[in-house]
Amino acid sequence: MSSVPLRVLSLGAGVQSTTVALLAARGLIDPVDCAIFADTGSEPKAVYAHLRWLESVLQFPVHHVSAGNLKAEILGAMSDGSNRIDGRPPFLTGSGGMLNRQCTGDYKIVPIQRKVRELAGIARGARGPKHVTVEQMIGISTDEASRMKDSRFRWLLHRFPLIERGMSRRDCLKWLLDHGYPTPPKSGELYT
Repeated sequence: MSSVPLRVLSLGAGVQSTTVALLAARGLIDPVDCAIFADTGSEPKAVYAHLRWLESVLQFPVHHVSAGNLKAEILGAMSDGSNRIDGRPPFLTGSGGMLNRQCTGDYKIVPIQRKVRELAGIARGARGPKHVTVEQMIGISTDEASRMKDSRFRWLLHRFPLIERGMSRRDCLKWLLDHGYPTPPKSGELYT
């Protein structure tokens, strides 16, 4: 029995987070209480289909959260000529420029953090307990270990099961194939 009352999985429905979800479902890593999928409203249709399949085989619930439709905001900013989303710095389209790097934070990280707080019973803006009460499982593999970040909240511990198991993205693909699971489609593009 874990001393952590809540264990959540950040689920992007890509190769790595799908692997973590299925490892947990098969009891090969610490169990999770739930997964949280942050919906940008702009994933390819294949990602939503894969997510529906994944939800059908998991024994734990998947909560869907959203901060709105990223594609609609970007297209709106382009059409009104402001080239800005909610006062954030400008982004440029095409191959020659800058993109709004705040999108991952605003459309993925912040909505997931809100849901984790809600599930843990920690009010928005509250400091929370002085000890870890939530573990957040994040699907970062060994080939992208530079993306690992500690939580800024003392009550929340980030865990990286693929790093703990020494698994690269290629290892994840092989594991999925070896166990008869479908290969998750590419996500992160602005499609509907």
